[in-house]
Amino acid sequence: MVGFPQYFHVNAGHPVLQHPLYLKYNVLSIQEIAALADFKGFKELQVELASIMRTNDNMAIIWYLTNLLEAGKLMGYYFA
Repeated sequence: MVGFPQYFHVNAGHPVLQHPLYLKYNVLSIQEIAALADFKGFKELQVELASIMRTNDNMAIIWYLTNLLEAGKLMGYYFA
């Protein structure tokens, strides 16, 4: 992966596609994410994102989770 576009995209076979958090969220719609944890799904996602060390190896999953948070904001979900 070279750089990160505004929206998450990686080539087939990229290691992030096997990351546990990617596997958790990639099968859910934005609405389904919001409904997780008694409708605190985006707050849970924020906590998971905050726990990831900011290393080069983790940039892809950080970017993916950040894209989910941004999509939730665009859809009007509140998760402060």
